[in-house]
Formats: sequence, structure tokens, C-alpha cells
Amino acid sequence: MFPFDAERLERLMAGAGIDLILATSRHNVRYLTGGYYLPTFKRLEPIGLSQYMPALGIPRGKLEQAFYVGVSVPDVDEVQALEVFDTLWVQDRHWVHELRRSVAGLIAGEAAQVVRKLGLSGARIGIERAFLPVEAFDVLRQELPEATFVDATPVLAELRAVKSPREIETIREVHDRTAQAIRATLAGAQPGETSRRVEERLELEMASRGLHRIFTFAGIGPSYNRYPSDRTWDPGRIINVDTVAELNGYLADLARMASMGEAPSLALELFDACLEVQRRVRDAIGPGVPCREIHRLGWESIRGNRWGELGNFIAHGLGLVSNELPVFNPETEKTLEPGMVVSIEAEYRHPEVGHVKLEDTVVVTSTGCEGLGDFGREWCHVEWRPGVPA
Repeated sequence: MFPFDAERLERLMAGAGIDLILATSRHNVRYLTGGYYLPTFKRLEPIGLSQYMPALGIPRGKLEQAFYVGVSVPDVDEVQALEVFDTLWVQDRHWVHELRRSVAGLIAGEAAQVVRKLGLSGARIGIERAFLPVEAFDVLRQELPEATFVDATPVLAELRAVKSPREIETIREVHDRTAQAIRATLAGAQPGETSRRVEERLELEMASRGLHRIFTFAGIGPSYNRYPSDRTWDPGRIINVDTVAELNGYLADLARMASMGEAPSLALELFDACLEVQRRVRDAIGPGVPCREIHRLGWESIRGNRWGELGNFIAHGLGLVSNELPVFNPETEKTLEPGMVVSIEAEYRHPEVGHVKLEDTVVVTSTGCEGLGDFGREWCHVEWRPGVPA
């Protein structure tokens, strides 16, 4: 019935002493509704002097009392939107009828009235402190002075950390399409093309595959600055394309390498080192493995060759949010669970050849891990004929 693990949410709320969660961020509302978010504001929340901010309230242990507060005005009517995009399991729905004047505050006020009717005006209410506008929080405190407000951001992050089979399929699809778009972009390059043009062509390749490009780094040659620019991709130079794309709210995060013609032998040596780091880390990932052990192994692998001092290792969770749980550092006590999605970044920055990087994404399985979007991991040598203009 629910698009999330209801028992897991109950445990997390109980552990945090939260009586009611009030979700207001785009990613958590979308997650808790099973994919719904008003399409008008899918990528642009500000309007007038305020912002669109839906509110989804879930009382602990009483999911049947969950409620949703949105907007119903002639030009932006969620009632009509839900006739088309209705994955929303919440039946208690409320609407505000003003869009351009303190929308977030109006929605917060309506949510507060629903909380009162549920008899929770003095409850411990979990809010998303980092994603709740001040105007909305001021209204909540004014309308619910007896309530105690606590930060529920960690609870919702923990809930999202283990992906459902439906989520994993979407994450696999966005990675497959992103990997294909990167390879098509690299293979179609011409000598003298700027990194800005590479970025533009990648965006077109993504759009043709139903993806939305979030950002792209495209570093050419010995420069460490990877922001797309007028720097040209000339024969003998390498390029590192590192990009994030989105499909139905879920993200792909991949980095691939190429050269215009043959790559410098030093660049290929550094790339082989990245492949070895990826191999060792991916071989170690599995259920029950401490996240700090993956962090330790990654850095040990980075430093285990003669270019170690030029290397860097990062691992992070990925889903509706980049760098979400699980977290990988020397202090974390968390262990990996099946269904967690992990981005693995191995890179070296050498002053002679530039930025060499390989970033993969894997999903933890019951026996280890499975790569997502592994297409095009090998070095791409772009063919060109000397004397033929771009």
C-alpha cells in the first residue's frame, strides 16, 4: 500500500522520539508520495516573493491519518494534476487558494490546523530544518506554540538509504542512459572542439534519451579546472567528463575518460590505477561491510602506487539526492545493507596530463554489489585523421 518501508519509518520515528513528521522538501515529498510532485514546480520552486512548498504529514503509527497540503488555484491546480499523476496514497488532502503571496506560510498554516484536529498540537514534530522556509517555520511556531520541533532530516535520509526494487530499476535506467550519452558524446567529438561544446552536445544526447542534465565537468589536458570553457580538445590531449543526470527524480553520477587520438602513456597508467582502485573497492562491497572499511580500503588503494600522493578517493550514497546516505569516513559506525546505492570515485591529478578519473555506481546486493551504468568504462580513443579540419 505504501511506496516506502512503513515499518522502517515507524522504527526510525520511535528511535528519534518523533510523533509526527512534516515533510516539505521536493525530494522527500516525492519519495513519500511514491513519485508525485506538482509538475509545474518540478525544477523551479520560487514564485513571486515566496516558493511552492507542499507539506506531507505522517503521524507515527497512524499512517491512515497522513495528510497532504498543496495548492489549488485556476492556473496551478493540484486537484487537476492529481487526476493525471495520482500516485498519492494519502486521502486526507487540503488546499490553499493563493499562489503568489506567502505560499509557504499559507501551506504551513493549513498544515498546523490539520495537526490540531489530529490532537497533536503539543507533539514532537519532525521538520526538515534545512528545507523549511523561515516564513513557514514562523507560522508553525505561531500556530502550534505547545509543539516541540525537532529535525527529522536524518530520519528521512535513513529511510531513503535502502532502495526498493522499483527505485533500483529507475536508478539502473538513468545510469544506463547516462553512460550511453557520455560515450556518444565522446565518440562524436572533433579536434579543436571546446569543452563547452562537449557539454552542449552531452546535454543534447541526454535529452534525446529522456534525461535532464544537472551538471557537467569537462576537463581537458593538463588543466585541473574542469568547468566547461573555451579550452580546446586537441590531438594528444585527454578529457575527463564527469556528469550528473536525472530521470524521474533519481540521479546518475558517472565519470569517463577519453583522448583525441592516442592517449599519453602516462594518462593510461593513471587510468589503470583508477581501474585497480575500483576493482578492489567493488570486490569488497557487500552487506554487513562497515562503511569506514570501504573508506579505508579506497584510500589504501589510491596510495598503493607511485602516483599515490596525487590521488583522491570518495564514496557516497546516491538516489534522489547526491551524497546521501550511506556516508563513508573513518568515524561512521554504519554498515552496508542490500539496496543501498554507492558512487565510487577514483582520481589522480597529474601536472603533465591533467585530471584522470573514473566514477562508477553500484548497488549493494545480498552477495556483494552490482554495477550500474558500467557501459563505456574503458578508455575512449577518439579517431581522427590528421589534416582533416574539425
